[in-house]
Amino acid sequence: MNLFYELKSLLLSKPFISASDINELDNFAKLLNKMIIDYNYELNHEDYFLLGVKYYFAKDYTTALILSEKVIELKPDFARGYNLKALIYRQLKRYDQALELINKAIELNPNFSVFWDNKANILSDIGFYNEALEHEDKAISLDPNNIFALTNKAIILRKMNMIEDALKHLEKVLSIKSNYQPALHEKALSLIELRRFEEAIDVLNRIIEMNKNDAVAYYNRACAYSLKNEKVRAIIDLKIAFGLDPELKELAKDDKDLDNIRDLNEFKELVN
Repeated sequence: MNLFYELKSLLLSKPFISASDINELDNFAKLLNKMIIDYNYELNHEDYFLLGVKYYFAKDYTTALILSEKVIELKPDFARGYNLKALIYRQLKRYDQALELINKAIELNPNFSVFWDNKANILSDIGFYNEALEHEDKAISLDPNNIFALTNKAIILRKMNMIEDALKHLEKVLSIKSNYQPALHEKALSLIELRRFEEAIDVLNRIIEMNKNDAVAYYNRACAYSLKNEKVRAIIDLKIAFGLDPELKELAKDDKDLDNIRDLNEFKELVN
């Protein structure tokens, strides 16, 4: 019983519950099931919230949505419940509803950095980059070490072709957490756009050293090699990337970074 409450408290104390917490969320769900069976435990809004987060990261958005609605029903002033529901609607591309919900979360807790970051991400999705940057700045003002907001601001800056500024924010992230892979991925993309291919490959090599199964890292390294006209290496990396994630084949079909290898028989065989 104590382990359950300790884990629950630990998860709720995190300002950001991320995909890296999935093992703890799975353990929480198992312990919760045991509490229900052994102690006739009655779930409260925090339990439904943590379960909703678990299913959100499992990409079971239907179940996550049902759980988020239960959170709000039980605790209408629990800001994180609205934030969770907003994140779900963002994944479902229901952006108007997502904005309405994240605004409610901010109304309930305007000093929580993550809410401003999440609103910025929604605005960025629908192309309102200037407004998104304003919200990222708000998130960062509330928490200067918010690596999620700093990384997401860099992504927006890259979309606006302000790549050198994006790199500065990414360096800030990596000074806080040197192995933060989303920032490393974004740094590699920025370096590729600046045609600094060797530096980009070095960053992607670092990611692959940390995670041999990172399909996107192999794919982006293939793009860098293609742009360098190192065709054999590009094909080798694409083969690995597609083996890890076959869905990347669709992306490759129209990716201009791969134009140098598009006419190769090996490429045609890989994407078909």
